[in-house]
Amino acid sequence: MIPALRRPLRSVWEVPCRSLLSLSRIRSSTRFVSTEIQQKDEQAGESITATDTGVIHKTEEETLVYFDNVYPRATSLWSPTQWYNILLTNQSRDAVRSKIMEYASPKSNPIHGLELRSSIPVKRDGGVFATFLVPPRYSIAEVNSMIQKNTAEESSMSFLSFITKAAAFPVKGTPWIEDLRRLPSTVIKIKFEGQPLSEEEIYSLFRRYGTIVDIFPPKKGENIATLRYRSFRGAICAKNCVTGMEVHNHVIHVQYERPANEHMFRDFFLNHTRIAVPLIIALLSIAAVLVFDPIREFSIEQKITHQFSLSRDNYFVKSFFKFTSYTVSSFKSLLGTENVQTNQKQLWEERIEKVSDLRMWLEENNNTFVIVRGPRGSGKHDLVVQHTLHDRPNVLYIDCDKLTKSRTDSKFLMNAAAEIGYFPIFPWINSLTNVIDLAVQGLTGQKTGLSESKETQFRNMLTTALMSIRQVALKGYHPMIGSGDDAISVKEEDYLQQHPERKPVIVIDRFSDKAEMNSFAFEELSDWAAMLVQMNIAHVIFLTETVAPNQLLSESLPNQVFKTLALSDASKKSARSYVLASLEHTDLVDDEKQSQPVDLSEETMHEIDTSLEPLGGRMLDLQAFVRRVKSGENPKEALDKMVEQALEQITQIFLAENVDQIRSAQAWELIEMLSKQPVVPFKSIVFRPLFKSAPEAGLLELEKNGLITVSRDRGVLKDIRPAKPLYRAAFEYLLKSNEIATVLETGYLLKVINFETKRIQKWEEELRSLGKVTDTKLFKSRLTYLANKIDASSDSINSCEEKIKQLSKAAESK
Repeated sequence: MIPALRRPLRSVWEVPCRSLLSLSRIRSSTRFVSTEIQQKDEQAGESITATDTGVIHKTEEETLVYFDNVYPRATSLWSPTQWYNILLTNQSRDAVRSKIMEYASPKSNPIHGLELRSSIPVKRDGGVFATFLVPPRYSIAEVNSMIQKNTAEESSMSFLSFITKAAAFPVKGTPWIEDLRRLPSTVIKIKFEGQPLSEEEIYSLFRRYGTIVDIFPPKKGENIATLRYRSFRGAICAKNCVTGMEVHNHVIHVQYERPANEHMFRDFFLNHTRIAVPLIIALLSIAAVLVFDPIREFSIEQKITHQFSLSRDNYFVKSFFKFTSYTVSSFKSLLGTENVQTNQKQLWEERIEKVSDLRMWLEENNNTFVIVRGPRGSGKHDLVVQHTLHDRPNVLYIDCDKLTKSRTDSKFLMNAAAEIGYFPIFPWINSLTNVIDLAVQGLTGQKTGLSESKETQFRNMLTTALMSIRQVALKGYHPMIGSGDDAISVKEEDYLQQHPERKPVIVIDRFSDKAEMNSFAFEELSDWAAMLVQMNIAHVIFLTETVAPNQLLSESLPNQVFKTLALSDASKKSARSYVLASLEHTDLVDDEKQSQPVDLSEETMHEIDTSLEPLGGRMLDLQAFVRRVKSGENPKEALDKMVEQALEQITQIFLAENVDQIRSAQAWELIEMLSKQPVVPFKSIVFRPLFKSAPEAGLLELEKNGLITVSRDRGVLKDIRPAKPLYRAAFEYLLKSNEIATVLETGYLLKVINFETKRIQKWEEELRSLGKVTDTKLFKSRLTYLANKIDASSDSINSCEEKIKQLSKAAESK
């Protein structure tokens, strides 16, 4: 042995254990809790236990031993020792004390008179400091040696000894019982208050607690050495048994070394936001796709098939309710053969043919891209959903109005998800990523690009829906038919070609080419529908009011001839037949009550014929008329109330005070003209003052809002009609009602006066600028033009004021 090493080691380990522990105890009182602090604690009556002060106090007749592997260590989540101790061992105080006594003084080799005075757990390190009263017949060194030997033997007898094996070490120093957030580590720091130990001395002192991987002695001018153990166990025992020990009349302090990468992820996130934020979001997105996309696909499938739904759309639930409502009369419906004759009674002859055509198109083998066109209220929805698709099992209905009328992005996404069946959805994530984008932009000057627009998210919804539709269409597909040598391979395309009834039907209602908000949804739906048809996995039916969307659909699906079904108002004969058939038919009003057929007496038939003349052949109006008559109103009363309701809609939407004055005045002019004749040629209004500046824009705005409908001849506006026949009766009623007509006519004349006054002011402003020129001959023609315009507008104002006076006198005379 090196001479320099021999002296200090002999001075330490050849000293009797009792005097060494006594010396350590004396040093502890000055290092951790001074004598003055202890005296103050005793005078104040405060607790001076190790839990409160961090110091273990013991007498000369006691020995302090550290037992390892009693509790689970807080070093690793996957440690088998931790899970064994947590799940399979009793961790109570009494159980731990009993276990320590079994280790220290087993029946096979007992230490007679040994008494366990105290046990202080260090659960973070997985061990216990135990204070034993040494029996008089033994020395402290003998007791410590026997406890170590007994513990090693007893803990090795278990079948799971490689997990449960414990160790006992006499405490040479003065342990510091602290509950700081310093987790165990395989690396310990050794701080010397005086002269540091050599590398050989450090090895000789710390090797007994475990295998040492490396030793880093103190650098020049420093007094801290670093030691790396192979396992946590060695570092923990060394820290708890050696810290506070005196060597060369100087104290050694041992602490765990904090890992250099302790806050690696936090530092990486804060220091590399451009990389960390996209990386984290990407990982979260991948996790979300793996977890939520299968759920969403399943949810969309249920929206289409209603296989596990308890709603009325489920085929079996629907059949059950029909059975309980109609009892024996609905057995055919329960068996899947709904009474088509009943449905046909509620359609006129032209519509029955169109239903047959639509059914035939759906049975075709490829490219079922159907456009059902008709004016608002013509019954497109009823014809397609109730009369054509009532017995089809797989139908997805999408209402475009709920998409385009969403005010916010989150509301749009929620409505789109509800229409498609896309669940779950988290619209708040987009708001969160927007905030992150702004924050990162403020830190780095660049956006991360994490936030997705609602267009992209809606496109992702449609892509997921496409996959679900494909799964529904191929639900009965088998790649091989037959077995053995007779097996035939069948491609997916061939299967769908042979089974068009398996393909779901996608109904896109209220489809248009533009909207005030979210008009991109039409383009996305058009491209999505075109892809479904090209892949031959679904039938697609568009319900639209005009021919305008045809251009958009042609761009999505070029070189494709669309199947078009045009709906119009019923003729008088068809409307009469439909109303009579509906009145004779019994319908289910709600879950409990049924409507009763109407007694069609001769007087009732006459009233119906009289009412149908102004009512026209619009499907929704005929249905509303039938419901009113079935509810107990006579036909004339039902018609009057429908006219009053239409009149109220017209006055609130087109003639109210909050409506644009020019549009309101234009609407009143058209109301007056259409009340006198059913059709007004476009050329009749082109040169009217209110329409003269932009006649087409004014008419298209009123058509869009539902007051009129305009026919076209090769793209040029031709004839103007009321939006529905019932409106003409409302126009006539409006003009015949003197009080209402007087108020509305007066308001119209005031709006014309205001319109002409603004025109005169504009011309007068131009005259003022021309008046500043000395030679007026240069602008003589322009001055004459402006003067004539002002005279014409003045005459119009005078005429309007005269009419207002006449209306006022007529109202006063009444």
